[in-house]
Formats: sequence, C-alpha cells, structure tokens
Amino acid sequence: MSDPTAPSPRDVDPAYRDREADLRRWRAEYADTIAIDDVRPRHRAHVVGVVQKLRLVPDRGLDVTVEDGTGRLTASWSGRTRLPGIELGAGLLLTGTVAEDRDGSRRMRNPEYALVAGPYASG
Repeated sequence: MSDPTAPSPRDVDPAYRDREADLRRWRAEYADTIAIDDVRPRHRAHVVGVVQKLRLVPDRGLDVTVEDGTGRLTASWSGRTRLPGIELGAGLLLTGTVAEDRDGSRRMRNPEYALVAGPYASG
C-alpha cells in the first residue's frame, strides 16, 4: 500500500510539469474548445485532449481517457470494442454532454469525436 503522505510524482518530477505545460499550450491552439478542468456537468462541451488510457469494459464498451494539461475526461462508447485511429498519444476532439461520476471524474457518453494531431506529432 502506498504512503498517502509521500509526494506524488507530479510534485517531484519536472517532466510531469513540463508535459502538462506542453499540453496546455497545445490545447490553446484549439480556441473553440474549453479546458477539461472548466467543463460543467450536464452541459455540452467541446474539448481536445491526448489519449492517455484505453480500456475495454466487458459487456459495456470502450473507455478512452484524454488529458489536456488541466484535467482528465473519459469518453465512453457503448457496444464498441475499438474506434479506428484512436490509440495512446493520439489527439482527440470530443463534443458531448459532460457527466460527473460518483468519484468526481468527468465523463462523456457516446460523444462525437475527431482525430487531430497531438502535441508531439512529427511532421
């Protein structure tokens, strides 16, 4: 079990802070989006983030967690096992109604999505 008083890697490792700053700068390029930290439950939002986690939930569907340097949001697609082009590190625009889970995390169910170049895309 981890020590709750131990500092988080985000507090100690400057690479985490640098990455979050990179993500915030990248998100700012999408002026028509809102920061994930600013989305409100039960309101439609248009956000952009980098895919941080993919999870297949048996008998439910696909969960994709994105982050933008201000927070994280999970997009859930019912009945889907994959979505073409969505992979770790990919940039993703999401539009949908935001819900707040019991643990306080943010979620969109079956949002519209579009792939975009991520902050570390070459080319």
